[in-house]
Amino acid sequence: MGELIVVMGVSGCGKSTVGEKLSQVLAANFLEGDDYHPPENVEKMSRGTPLTNADRALWLDQILSAVNASSAPVIILSCSALTSYVQKRLLEGTQRSIRWIWLSAPQAVIAARLAKRSDHFMPPELLNSQFAALSPPKDAIKIDISGSVEAAMEAIVERLSSRS
Repeated sequence: MGELIVVMGVSGCGKSTVGEKLSQVLAANFLEGDDYHPPENVEKMSRGTPLTNADRALWLDQILSAVNASSAPVIILSCSALTSYVQKRLLEGTQRSIRWIWLSAPQAVIAARLAKRSDHFMPPELLNSQFAALSPPKDAIKIDISGSVEAAMEAIVERLSSRS
């Protein structure tokens, strides 16, 4: 059926940037997970309120609908996928094989990046709750994104090719 590569991590870790670049390198389709949030979720997060699993259900349904409608052999999805609930829904909702790319850095590094970002609905105040909720899959490829995007990309491509 194809492959789904989920670029995951807390807000501000670079999921969108890395996901887009990875889709170019792999000639894969790119889906921005944030584009599938219903307006209620965006409003809730904008107010600094973390989402519940009930809030995430429609968002995940929309993502899975887009993934499953695609005939592309490889899809790159930027998606926080912080919790086992989200990960399980993605695994159970598609027939594609899934590989997890976990973008990781110390909380202080992410907080500094979030403080500079003004074009996103996710406020820095939610970062603590994101780190608290973070439970990456055991088979996730952990990538340190403390350095440059280029260094992270090199590490991702190397790790993906070594696991093929």
